Amino acid sequence: MTRKEFIDGLIENGINPNIVNFDDDVWKDGYCVRKNYFGWEVFTRDRGIEFNAIGFPSESNALESLYESLVSFCQKFGPEYLNM
Repeated sequence: MTRKEFIDGLIENGINPNIVNFDDDVWKDGYCVRKNYFGWEVFTRDRGIEFNAIGFPSESNALESLYESLVSFCQKFGPEYLNM
């Protein structure tokens, strides 16, 4: 999955893509995708603190995992809970 496919998929499901941060800006809270020394990681950030980091071998794998999680959440609870 490319970033464009990821963002397009979020929009199709009513999810604001601005909740995902691709640059490592420590002041932006939300879902984050970044490259580290060993591969890629997905995590959440709240008030500058990182939580639930999961490592992946490629950006594509990281995006697919985050996409599946966000879409699954929206199907259960609705996108309004993510777009606050």
